[in-house]
Amino acid sequence: MRNLVLFFVTLLVCGGCAERLQTRSCSNGRPHPSYVVISGCSQMPCLLPRNTNVTVTMVYEAPYAAESLTFKQIVTALGVTIPVELSPERANACDRMLGTSCPLRPHEVVITTHTIIVMPIYPVVTMFVEFSAVDEQERTHICFIFDVQIVP
Repeated sequence: MRNLVLFFVTLLVCGGCAERLQTRSCSNGRPHPSYVVISGCSQMPCLLPRNTNVTVTMVYEAPYAAESLTFKQIVTALGVTIPVELSPERANACDRMLGTSCPLRPHEVVITTHTIIVMPIYPVVTMFVEFSAVDEQERTHICFIFDVQIVP
């Protein structure tokens, strides 16, 4: 029943215009979101044109109580893994929630969005992105991996 509710909430948020993306799980059993929608992407690798903004919408059930949540993004390309430094306002997941806010209660349904800025200087390469949200105790609330192809 809860998955059905999450599905309909996702449809309402996304307007039914986007398709759920099948993403990969992160290592160490970190929680995977129930739904991930990436604008303009229905299957991996997601084709991300340079000099665009791409919206990622995630729906999940909070595994823990949390006062705050921070987005983290790690990119691996050409065999090199680097964390992406997000500005404080872009890293603050609490400011990107729809219909709820921090502090979170355990099992609360959370819908949050994040904008990926695809810079014009990015090389045309294939990469994978590990995206997560962690709380003030560094506990992972969600983590998923998706493949990307940067295109001109």
